[in-house]
Amino acid sequence: MKNRKDRIRVVHLITKMELGGAQVNTLYTFESLDHSIFETFLLSGDGGLLNEKVKKKDGFFIIPDLIRNIHPVRDIKAFFQIRKRLKTIKPHILHTHSSKAGFLGRLAGFFGKIPVTIHSVHGFSFSPFHSYLKRFIYSRIEKIAAPFTTHFIFVSQQDIQTARQLKLIANNFSLIRSGFPVREFEKPALNMVALRKTYNISKDDFVCGIIAPFKPQKSLHHIIEIAAMIAKLTKNIVFFIAGDGELREELEVEIRKRNLEHYFRMPGFVFDIASAIELFDCGLSCALWEGLPQSIVQMRIKKKPVVVSDIPGHREIIKNNQNGFLVKIGDYEQFKEKILFLKLHPEKAMKIGQFQDDYSEWKAENMVIKQQDLYIKLVEKYTRNEASAQSCKKH
Repeated sequence: MKNRKDRIRVVHLITKMELGGAQVNTLYTFESLDHSIFETFLLSGDGGLLNEKVKKKDGFFIIPDLIRNIHPVRDIKAFFQIRKRLKTIKPHILHTHSSKAGFLGRLAGFFGKIPVTIHSVHGFSFSPFHSYLKRFIYSRIEKIAAPFTTHFIFVSQQDIQTARQLKLIANNFSLIRSGFPVREFEKPALNMVALRKTYNISKDDFVCGIIAPFKPQKSLHHIIEIAAMIAKLTKNIVFFIAGDGELREELEVEIRKRNLEHYFRMPGFVFDIASAIELFDCGLSCALWEGLPQSIVQMRIKKKPVVVSDIPGHREIIKNNQNGFLVKIGDYEQFKEKILFLKLHPEKAMKIGQFQDDYSEWKAENMVIKQQDLYIKLVEKYTRNEASAQSCKKH
């Protein structure tokens, strides 16, 4: 192993280590970079389920005032906390993730003269469903931070198009999919009987599975509308929502109000996602916008047919009528029909589920290798440029 001074020091910065795709793949990269070449650090705001997993690891540090919501006083404090930590570590590379950490981190990297600053876009924080004011503010923030960014990493083609429209990028970007341990999803669950018992699901229930944080973006209230329509036609169907968050109480109140408790299972965050997906007869997403959701890829690796909203992030995974169905946002009738089609035609559902997809791009090890290669290339380019600048000064 190289001495510390010979290794490339990489700092990952993310707003919060909650249980989500961006956090999972950031943590995987932090843990899996080749430690003979890289020395890695992870900075995050406090809270989040994954904090418990990493808080005792070397190189993990909390930024106390780094929070998701805009808060001028705490944001200024977080900026100086990030800058102070970077000054101590002296990284060659600062790699930021998520909007708030991305903005504050890139500014801190610029003022701290970090050689290389990379920002990963795991889906932008603005969409046509946001107010004009929010879209303006968040797009303006991205434009301010863009000049301080050496290189961008995108998880989806759609986000590359958005970045081009906003003139955030030139040729300084790469497409690297949001990786995860694919092998875990290629193995069957060990005990389906025990799994069904755990979640109170009978062998005759048709399970529509959703993996999502309880955020407005995921539009989980649409699922209640769909469930209400299907409940009039059949009893042995279950909507299994693995996740948690700010909207839980609101959703639970609405489910009780409509007497739909029988149809829902909401166990909170599930760490063994691979086993949970084994319970699904079909995957479901009513999301209003996405970067590119890992959960849909994971369902497809498990050979589950899916019914999802027709949005760019889903279109990069789902081929309509081949490995699943794309349905117009808010079209409850179509969602109902496609779910019932899969329930009533198990042979056709199986054929859709067995459609052959190539998900090698999402292998975590491939993601890490691509990022390692990028890190080395960017540091070498910076070193060459610095040497050239020094040579010019001497002459």
